[in-house]
Amino acid sequence: MANLAIAFSLDPLLKLEKAVLHQRSGKLLIDVEGELNITIDHSCFFREPALAILELGVHLKEWRVEDSDAIANFYHFTMEHDEKEGPILAFIRESENKWHLFSIWQEFKHEETITTDILLKAVDRYLTELEETLIKRFNIRYSDFIKF
Repeated sequence: MANLAIAFSLDPLLKLEKAVLHQRSGKLLIDVEGELNITIDHSCFFREPALAILELGVHLKEWRVEDSDAIANFYHFTMEHDEKEGPILAFIRESENKWHLFSIWQEFKHEETITTDILLKAVDRYLTELEETLIKRFNIRYSDFIKF
């Protein structure tokens, strides 16, 4: 069974304009950038030093709320990238309890599957850490940007 970790780090020098913080606009979704690392069994599957991590957090939370049982695939496209090339990140359901990870920027093809439990725990851990960091650094929540 594979281990999965989705980790991020914000630039400690990242400053956001007060006006943009109060507007909760789409600009803020892409302004909150950081390094994203996804590891599978301690091997780096994905690393991007400047990804819009708030935008990813919003998309992940929408997926978790709209599909709490994780039946549908997850595809993350960003406003900053042409989606014709493919998703920045995808969780593709193979069967009831088996998922594949994919990214157009992946460092290797992971042949084994990830269980639903491991995938959801990694996503939920990312979301919890992101929310805590956003509140502490900027007094915002990713939930402020979610549209249902």
